[in-house]
Amino acid sequence: MAQKESLWFRLNHFVQGHLLLIILLVLAGWWIWEQNPRPVFRGESMSYDTDGAMEEMAMAPKMMYSRATGANYGGSIMPQMDNNFIPDAEDRKIIKNGSLDMEVTDTEEARMQAENIIEEEGGAITNLNSWETRPGILAYNFTLRVPSEKLEDIVVRLTELGIKKSESFNISDITAQYQDTENRLENLRARRDRLREMMGRETDKLADILAIDRELANVQNEIENLERSQNRRDTDVAYSTLNLTLRPEPQIGDVQDPHWNAKKSWRMAVNDFLTSSQHITDKLIKAVVYAPIWIPILLILWWVDRKFLRRRK
Repeated sequence: MAQKESLWFRLNHFVQGHLLLIILLVLAGWWIWEQNPRPVFRGESMSYDTDGAMEEMAMAPKMMYSRATGANYGGSIMPQMDNNFIPDAEDRKIIKNGSLDMEVTDTEEARMQAENIIEEEGGAITNLNSWETRPGILAYNFTLRVPSEKLEDIVVRLTELGIKKSESFNISDITAQYQDTENRLENLRARRDRLREMMGRETDKLADILAIDRELANVQNEIENLERSQNRRDTDVAYSTLNLTLRPEPQIGDVQDPHWNAKKSWRMAVNDFLTSSQHITDKLIKAVVYAPIWIPILLILWWVDRKFLRRRK
């Protein structure tokens, strides 16, 4: 018991003797914590809560595809529920999409061959992205629209360009939505015909004519919107979307920044040093400006500490 009291007495004496130092260390730690950037992750990007608003975006292409009618999560197949499936539909509306990731020896040659294959099969390139993997070597990502009935054959031809790294297909049945829209269009067209018939009748009331005209315009606008939606669905059914990625075989020197050099790194380091120096100078200037606030507080704490120590002694 005496040993515990002795330890407690020593700890209490140490805290009392260094109270001002402890308070200063706590305030300094809190101030450093508030001034340092804290990363905030948003999806695949990283931003920092600083006055400079630094923000780093991860640009590396990352793709996750579903296989057949399910999504692949960690090697297991998660089935997707389709509540709009109609098993006895005669004219089924199916949207088929796919993705293909290829590793090739020469990306430029593979790109030209892929373009020729798509042109021969009656498809089209709707989007093309490229990024540099090493100086002078590009990787490509295509968004293709190809005839749905030729999707599998086109994928087979494209796999001959190199080594297939991944492949996936997604099939969506939109028969129910399509039939619902067709039923709505049929009802709206019948209503439009009745309104046109009413417009042809003779009437002396101008208000009735204007009301019928407004209603007819609303019905016609809704019909046009639904027809555009159906046309887009017909296009999606007739032409599949295929995402094709052509990347070069990995080689020594494939780094995140293919244009790195010592001179560039030196400049970045010097710029970082200058930026840090500017921030430190800014903090010192702020400390001087706020001196009328924190200096009296420190003096009061010092006075209380000294007075308390005299009483203890």
